[in-house]
Amino acid sequence: MKKILSVRGEQAEYILGVLKCVATADGTLELHEVHKATLHAMSAHLFQSEIDVDQIDGTIAGAADRIADVELRQEVMNMAGILPFLEEEHKEMRIDVFARLGSEFGFKKKFAKELHKLCHNAVMELTICMLRPSTVLAGRSLTGLSLKFAEGPLHMDGDKKVLAQYERYRDLDDGLFAKVLTKYYDDNNFPLPGTPHAPFSNGLKVHDIHHVLEGYPTTPLGETCIIAFDGALAKMDLGKALIAYVAQFQVGLQFDKTLPMWRNQFRPDIVIGAYERGGRCNTNFLELGFDWSGYLEQPLEDVRAQFNISSDGMLMKQPADLWCGDMGLVGERDSPDMVTKKVTWLQKMLAGLNVKKD
Repeated sequence: MKKILSVRGEQAEYILGVLKCVATADGTLELHEVHKATLHAMSAHLFQSEIDVDQIDGTIAGAADRIADVELRQEVMNMAGILPFLEEEHKEMRIDVFARLGSEFGFKKKFAKELHKLCHNAVMELTICMLRPSTVLAGRSLTGLSLKFAEGPLHMDGDKKVLAQYERYRDLDDGLFAKVLTKYYDDNNFPLPGTPHAPFSNGLKVHDIHHVLEGYPTTPLGETCIIAFDGALAKMDLGKALIAYVAQFQVGLQFDKTLPMWRNQFRPDIVIGAYERGGRCNTNFLELGFDWSGYLEQPLEDVRAQFNISSDGMLMKQPADLWCGDMGLVGERDSPDMVTKKVTWLQKMLAGLNVKKD
């Protein structure tokens, strides 16, 4: 479990005050409603407290003395890094305070520089930093993940045995993990794993299992919750991944050109609650090579109980709920909250992949 989830009392209040400093650019900005809601969610889900955010004051100076543990410092920085990207304006002012906090903790300035670049959609360094976390989320090595995506356009992918296995899952009893997993693919109009020319189904098979196990659809909010849950569970630091997803789905700053940009998709209580759920999980299924074979034909609720995954906070509450969420199919969504930009050649190519062919 991440150390920030075990902080209580005066230290919890102090950390929340430091985070408030970032949210208000050290008191130069009013506390925006989305920031206030986020700090309240952090109080409830990280610290199990009801701290009145309006009544606390924090200071960056001396933070290193009050927060001595290096891992805890990093986790505080990861939470602080979300805050500049919750509203359209004043991002750079908040990042400047974030940078001061990093300096106080003795961290290199590179992290803050990457966030400044993200404000201007210059994200190469941040994208490179996320390659290692992406292997955790996909359940593959970086080389294996790259090869799997390369196979699709070259018409070299597909696995008859895997496809037959997933087709057999359709005949299982309702409520079994694998049967629910087939509904996930059908609801999203995704081909089953093993299908030829379906690089996302084949390359992100483990990531799709995470969606079903954790109870989150493929909406922008659902994807952010997966990152939050997995980030709290993983031994590796996935903090930059969560920051990047929040930026792309809350204020439309694109770090991943395979994903659409959105605004106003961040829900503090749900996302920070997902982090808490991941931190309480007792089984690290993110380890490369984790064997799912003994779990997929068990009832999904039994597996969640074994892993200590609470149903509280899940977005998929009923068996009939659609795994694509209420926005419709991936690639066919249209909303005033979507940020439209000129489609790149990469996006055009990806748009034709991993879609069922009737």
